[in-house]
Amino acid sequence: MSEDLVLFRDDRGRPGLLGLHCSHRLTSLYYGRVEDGGIRCPFHGWLYDVAGHCLEQPAEPEGSTFRERIRHPSYPCEELGGLIFAYLGPPVQRPLLPRYEFLVREDGTRKADFYPINSNYLQNLEGALDTVHFPYLHMDNWSEAKHKLATMSKPTVAFEEADYGIWQTTIYPIGSRSSRGPLLTSFFMPAGFYRVQEARWVGFTHHYQSWYVPQDDEHTLRFQVGFAPFDAEGRGYVWPEDDEFPYPGPQNDYFRDYEHVDTISGIPVNAPGTAIKGFLCQDSMVNESQGPLVNRALEHLGATDTVLMAMRKMMLDAIGEVAQHHDPKHIIRDTVQNENVFVREVGAAEAGLTRATTAGSQRR
Repeated sequence: MSEDLVLFRDDRGRPGLLGLHCSHRLTSLYYGRVEDGGIRCPFHGWLYDVAGHCLEQPAEPEGSTFRERIRHPSYPCEELGGLIFAYLGPPVQRPLLPRYEFLVREDGTRKADFYPINSNYLQNLEGALDTVHFPYLHMDNWSEAKHKLATMSKPTVAFEEADYGIWQTTIYPIGSRSSRGPLLTSFFMPAGFYRVQEARWVGFTHHYQSWYVPQDDEHTLRFQVGFAPFDAEGRGYVWPEDDEFPYPGPQNDYFRDYEHVDTISGIPVNAPGTAIKGFLCQDSMVNESQGPLVNRALEHLGATDTVLMAMRKMMLDAIGEVAQHHDPKHIIRDTVQNENVFVREVGAAEAGLTRATTAGSQRR
């Protein structure tokens, strides 16, 4: 959010998130040294712990209490599911870190990852919640598939408000993505997206949870964790490793090969090296090409966009609640409630995929 920070682990392994520039002469702590209970500025050796206390000022006179009057900007951190979460709000209003079920479960395998996006966080979050785009943007063999899709029923979307945000189910036409089961997704306040789908081709159910974290108005980091429960024989899914590759963008045309790749855009469905990032190149293109900060007044929303309308209203309501000094949606302060985040969704995903597929077939 336009603030430069440095993340480090002290010599006890605790994560600390501090203001990037030393409180003395504003030198970058990125070039500091982790030692003696904190991180030491390379300029004059000032030492800060993970809470922003100044532990040492080596050049100050003996007996000086100057260091006790220094409180360097710092933010509390917690580790969960392979990520480090930081709270950047007022200390007296700090809520609990939601214990999303698939971040704490031990009956499966997990992989954490992230990548940068060169546009506003909200339009990328909306792009994820807009699940109707899947059989169009992500359809391979488009020149043939478009004729089949034209004769099929339209995608159907059902959603409802939840205490954390929005719970959504999408059923696709047979022959598009429905052969992989229905898509179960959630928007969770204020910047998260959850997706679960049965990966029948590998025999595992995959859960993905993403956070679209704004760096500033026009740049975003998407953090994502994938989780796959053990199969019936107790085997764990082996997540693929990412290869080193340049992130997609206008500079490489999002790896577009219009003459040889049979998608609407000419961008391949899965570029090499994307691992759990999935449809990274195509998703980045449609969201970034709206502009770095989209002007929604120019949109013409259709019947399938009602979930986006509900999401936007939820965000506007939250802004009003905060302005009145009330907690917005999905602020958890009760430890019992915090042990049940997404329980219904995970249960439905793992036990109800077959039922949802059957119901979708009957509607067709």
